[in-house]
Amino acid sequence: MADDLIIHGPFEIPHIQQSTGSAKHIDKEQAAEFLKMLDTEGIAEKQGCYVFALKASKGYMPWYIGKATKSMRQECIAAHQLTHYNGLLFKGYKGTPVMFFVAPDAKKKKVPKEVCDEIETYLIQFAYRKNPDIRNVQKTNVPEWSIDGVVRSKQGKPTAIASAFKTMLAMD
Repeated sequence: MADDLIIHGPFEIPHIQQSTGSAKHIDKEQAAEFLKMLDTEGIAEKQGCYVFALKASKGYMPWYIGKATKSMRQECIAAHQLTHYNGLLFKGYKGTPVMFFVAPDAKKKKVPKEVCDEIETYLIQFAYRKNPDIRNVQKTNVPEWSIDGVVRSKQGKPTAIASAFKTMLAMD
């Protein structure tokens, strides 16, 4: 089982651009092409979490977070997920569809289900703060408390005290 996970990606998801307007679509052929790329990258059989996002000029906007307790191949671009992705892409949001993966490195593949669930919840809560319109409906209850400069704080540089506190607790 994997103890430490790393970020893989972002990987562009092949898609069809509509001839007019900005709507896009991922069909079965593009999904199969994406899975072949994941095979090549050694990610298809791994467990972990994935983040569907749109890459635009201002960076990445997260739109869906999921967990793969079987394999990325079986879960990251299955019919249910494609419904979410295509529902979003059809609305014409600007950006290129991409996917990030949080999974083991090297030849390791397995991640305990409890760990996947915990990471998924954590990622959804962060994504929801950045994009309250994410497609996830569960696990979006972000705690209402914050610690300025440490946890769920406003934008801006943290104070020296907040930075020292984060360093003390290894929260970076």
